[in-house]
Amino acid sequence: MILALLLACAPVAEAPPADEAPATMGLPGPPTSALALAGWEGDAPYLTPLSAPRLLRRMSLDLRGILPSEAELDAVEADPSALDALRDAYLADPRLEDRLVALFAERWHTVMDEYEVNSDDYGLFPHDADMFAHAVGEEPLRLLAHVVVNDLPWSDVVTADYTMANEMLGSVWPLDYPEGEEGWKVARYTDGRPAAGVLSTNGFWWRYVTNESNKNRGRVAAISKLLLCTDILARPVVFERSTETDPEHAIRTQPACQSCHAAIDPAAASLFGYWWVIQYNPYEMDTYHAEREPLGPTLLGVSPAWYGTPINGLVDLGWHVAEDPRFVRCGAQSFAEQLWHREVALRDYASVEALRSEFVASGLSPLTLLRAVTDTAEYRAGGFTPDAPDIVRERERVERLLSPNQLGAVIAEETGFAWTAAGYTQLENDVFGYRVLRGGVNGYSATEVQQAPGLTWMMVNTRVAQAAAFSVVARDLDAGEGLTVRGVTLETTASDPALATALTSLYWRWYAERPDDAWTEAITALWATVAAEEGTASAWRSVLEAMIRDPKFQAY
Repeated sequence: MILALLLACAPVAEAPPADEAPATMGLPGPPTSALALAGWEGDAPYLTPLSAPRLLRRMSLDLRGILPSEAELDAVEADPSALDALRDAYLADPRLEDRLVALFAERWHTVMDEYEVNSDDYGLFPHDADMFAHAVGEEPLRLLAHVVVNDLPWSDVVTADYTMANEMLGSVWPLDYPEGEEGWKVARYTDGRPAAGVLSTNGFWWRYVTNESNKNRGRVAAISKLLLCTDILARPVVFERSTETDPEHAIRTQPACQSCHAAIDPAAASLFGYWWVIQYNPYEMDTYHAEREPLGPTLLGVSPAWYGTPINGLVDLGWHVAEDPRFVRCGAQSFAEQLWHREVALRDYASVEALRSEFVASGLSPLTLLRAVTDTAEYRAGGFTPDAPDIVRERERVERLLSPNQLGAVIAEETGFAWTAAGYTQLENDVFGYRVLRGGVNGYSATEVQQAPGLTWMMVNTRVAQAAAFSVVARDLDAGEGLTVRGVTLETTASDPALATALTSLYWRWYAERPDDAWTEAITALWATVAAEEGTASAWRSVLEAMIRDPKFQAY
């Protein structure tokens, strides 16, 4: 209990008035002119842009999860100004929604393999376990993605009177899921819970649970970190020596505790409709208990409030979060962080402020924000200028590794191989899969996507590449479909021009670069050597495996 008390007591400043928004990540900052005088111009002057084809590849992978087509690559190679139109087309692509869900999962951490209640508690079939866990974790993320793809005001993520559900959730939770429908649809809870967007979703609170001693305080910390970009637990706190033995009394009387609990506890008091008297019980956890709302003031000794402003509970909470000046800035910051693949720091003040201003001017249009982020020098960077300091080279991500989700989507699209076993998608879970081993996020212990190759990362890549190569040979060369390798058969020889044509075409489609003569000679030699010893089918499998494992494929 004492440890929980210490973790909960990191001080947090109350939100400033709307006309005095903090300049940076929850901290006051100097005006733009002062930043410029101090030399805080960010890293943009030291960054060099990607080529148009490689940038298109990055945009396609980030926004659709797949590679661009050969025709699209040809278009931007001939005319780099075609990039913007293709980027806008990707933002209208139906695959954007699934891609956003995967992207949000890396930050919101709601997609886990198990929760305090699982599929067997609802009498579902054992092979539905992975599908159920993903549905629970994706619920709040689907709402976020729905707001983005429909270009609704970003404030809807905390004020919407609906959620998103699929047929599985609709069958076990108190939802008005459309009868006879399948897939993710707009739905509403029927248990009387207030409308508060993601703050009214079971999926969010099943991930961010509480207990008898914490009393929803950790949940307020999650709201603060995800929606305000203010990490309460990261702030320092200094305690004086005390003989206090009652944590709750200390929280209410000790100045060090009150420095944060004065704001945390009133917000926590608004969440007791989600208070579970019996944990691990489906009804307790999937149903909102309005009759328990008065427990907040009783157990915490304070009335519901949001940073000093009284509220009527959860019914008001979402609106007050949306009106907090940190909320809009956090929207700009979090989109930038996810697409830049690194944390935003003070040096990024000018870039984030420009994104925030454009976001506000657009009426909080998330698609406008996505366009703006993909226009930044940080997003489009592919290298460094010769005079770039070492510290800039260390902190900027000019090259990203494919996430497990991206790798699985690209492999399925390009080779027809979908890696599943026992009802589990192998790159999307860790029960029967390899998500964390491949560098992914499991929502609990692994919370950041791996950005440097490692041993298990390489092992998983090897197995994926081998299986995908077998799939291509079986589909394209044995069955003759020619979807990946084109214009060749198992009878094609090393001296046949069709071999070099097929390989150079594949290099262009997969890497968004034109191969040089040295590569063409080396890959043809590899093909010929294996073909002479093991036959042409094995030669193609070896070449395809090597190309999939190549850093040009695995990075973007």
